[in-house]
Amino acid sequence: MLWSDDLPSDMMSAMKFHKEIRFTGDLDTVFAMLTDKAFREKVAETAGADTWQVTVEERGDGVQAVVDTSQSTAGFPGPAVKVLGSHFDIHQEEDWTSRTEGTMLVTIPGKPGTVRGTVTLRQDGSEVVQTIDADIKVSIPLVGGKIEKLIGSAVGSVLKTQQSVGADWLAG
Repeated sequence: MLWSDDLPSDMMSAMKFHKEIRFTGDLDTVFAMLTDKAFREKVAETAGADTWQVTVEERGDGVQAVVDTSQSTAGFPGPAVKVLGSHFDIHQEEDWTSRTEGTMLVTIPGKPGTVRGTVTLRQDGSEVVQTIDADIKVSIPLVGGKIEKLIGSAVGSVLKTQQSVGADWLAG
């Protein structure tokens, strides 16, 4: 099998990912929710992860949230199962440098795939908008684009779940 190192760099490009989700509330409350270990665990559970581990640590002026999840690939397309195996493991790091911005890195341990980007929060009336802009990159010729789409779909699905769980969380 050829890997990205075997091809000219202009033949491998990242898929762009953009998503906005909204939460009713103020910036401080939404930030506190997004950096709460119990909230992150509830999102992982609701999103269908078989197992998860969450750590949240204050670092200087910011906060780092790390979420490791694993779920079965049963029902995934054949090419994805060939690459991922029986489980889809995800390691996600959000490094918040302030209450309004941070970076996001998602990797698939042991596999050639990453999601790297920014995450921001902004107040919009009575809502807080969380915006994620990222590049999804899978460096496997021929099937990389399909797997990038699968990863984009998985990230989008988790964010949709995060929005739903967040609405319930904020409602009390």
